[in-house]
Amino acid sequence: MLNPRKILVALSDLAGQKSLAGALGTTGLDAVFTSTLREAREVLGKEQVAVVFCQVELEDGSFRDILDSGETSRHRVPVVVCSSFYDKDVYIDAMCRGAFDFIAYPYAKKEVDWILSGALQTSAAAASGA
Repeated sequence: MLNPRKILVALSDLAGQKSLAGALGTTGLDAVFTSTLREAREVLGKEQVAVVFCQVELEDGSFRDILDSGETSRHRVPVVVCSSFYDKDVYIDAMCRGAFDFIAYPYAKKEVDWILSGALQTSAAAASGA
């Protein structure tokens, strides 16, 4: 069953983790942080999450692997691609592959809140079969 209060954050960049953790700090959500694709897949295999934030490149994979994983596509989990800088080509690739949104570092609280609000609504609608 979908846990509407749990999100997965797959970021190997420590500065990015701190920035996103700060932006997520007052949301009341339970964020599970991982730094590799393997760890993210383990979490997705054991727990259902409402939203995934994933760095463009992890040491053992990328956001593409998360988007292609059965766990996110089967449960229609919104995936937000996180980048250390804005790259138009990566943005287009992410959106064409089915990412919910794309966000560039530094992760501003207002932007994270706005993206997260929409992603949680999308996740709840998917869980209810809408």
